[in-house]
Amino acid sequence: MSSSDLESKFKGIWLRALNQPSLGSLTPDLIREWASDKELAHSAVIARDVGAFHPTPSFVLEVGGRKACFPRIPVTGDESWYIRRKAKDDEALLWEKMEWFLPLWLPMGKIGQILAAVKDCTKERALELFDYYTSTLYTLPFQAVCITQIMPQARSLKEIIPLAREAYLGVYSGYRASSIAALIPAIEGSLTRIVSDMAPSATAVDKIDHAINRAIRTAAHLHFEGMWVPNEYKTMDYLFGQDERVFAFETFRRWLKNYFFCKTEQYKGRTWLNRNMFAHGTASSWQQATNFTRMIVALTTLAAIESWYDESHRVSFMLPEMNDDSKLLWQQALSQGFTQMNLKIIEQERYQKYGRLVPEMPTDNGVTLRKAILSDDCMKDLVRPLHDAGWSVEVTEPDKEALYMTVTASHGEKRFGVALLYSCASDNGLYRMLAEKCEAILYRGAPYLQESYAYDIPVHVGPVLGWQPPRIP
Repeated sequence: MSSSDLESKFKGIWLRALNQPSLGSLTPDLIREWASDKELAHSAVIARDVGAFHPTPSFVLEVGGRKACFPRIPVTGDESWYIRRKAKDDEALLWEKMEWFLPLWLPMGKIGQILAAVKDCTKERALELFDYYTSTLYTLPFQAVCITQIMPQARSLKEIIPLAREAYLGVYSGYRASSIAALIPAIEGSLTRIVSDMAPSATAVDKIDHAINRAIRTAAHLHFEGMWVPNEYKTMDYLFGQDERVFAFETFRRWLKNYFFCKTEQYKGRTWLNRNMFAHGTASSWQQATNFTRMIVALTTLAAIESWYDESHRVSFMLPEMNDDSKLLWQQALSQGFTQMNLKIIEQERYQKYGRLVPEMPTDNGVTLRKAILSDDCMKDLVRPLHDAGWSVEVTEPDKEALYMTVTASHGEKRFGVALLYSCASDNGLYRMLAEKCEAILYRGAPYLQESYAYDIPVHVGPVLGWQPPRIP
């Protein structure tokens, strides 16, 4: 008997089952009787649960090595199914709050921690918590494994592997915006190669649905152990709360459609990781640091989608151990980062000679490095001499732009304030503001056109290295 004839008979048995008062009234003998009516000899029927993750109570009919699964609960309306579906709908809303999807390759315990943390907070806070938790999960080694061990298994990503490697190294060489920009178009390119059987006129949404639907169809086939099962039980709607793979694929679809590929005017997110805003230059906030990691993970997830789309299953959901290629790429990134740190310090010193700040870049405003340098010089060149001269000293944090910080020296009833500027070439308004509360305004480095910046200032102004603390009264 051909496969199509056998499936037609299975479908006939199922239609008779649906005509019963309820699926709960089915019995093995009844299924066996209907199989006999269809001339399916030597058939065997057993009652068992079928399905990965959350199985479905069923009767399994075996005929000549082929099996059919007849669920004993309706496709909608079952209380236990409804509870699981409601829980998954709620979880999907949490992933949407974080503008993400169920992550592959992360421990379920860690995923549970993220979900618990963002459950009762605002979207803005949820994104902050997501970044906090994933900073310890989507690490440099994790990204290196994605690029060198997972992506190469997908035909749709093979030609962008050199680009991904360069982008990864570029981030740690100080060129984060360029690295993110290089990977954003790769999402659409990979998707197009996955669904290469579609017409060239297919839209991005068409491609997303075609790829995800086929991946879910493969997951449904495996969920029911390759048996024949009524089509309505193989849908995303039924399996969303039953199968974690279907849930992951569907939440990835929602991220692609609702955030990454949505029209600019429809974007309601906070990460600004949107292909259209990037392409049309309507926003620059997509350059934020965490978006590079998101791009690496999204591309790697497309590799998993492809392996379920073509049923090759080359990409495992278990994160592989780092091999030598991953370790070498990771070490290369560390070397780039160390070199970049030294270059940044040299740049700061070069601009300091001209009394200026290093110009801001899209993904580096220089504040972090300035704050470290300013704080270090304040402790070394200002606080230490004051202590040595017998003063007690209170130190404030650098301002939010790391342009200055202040200290207050005291001894008995005597108190005075001193400001330390990052650069002599600071705005005159800043000098005037500090002069209202400080007896001296000092700056790092040598004088650079001091009279052009510190004019009409009634307190002492000069380099910190040329200043002597007043004597204890």
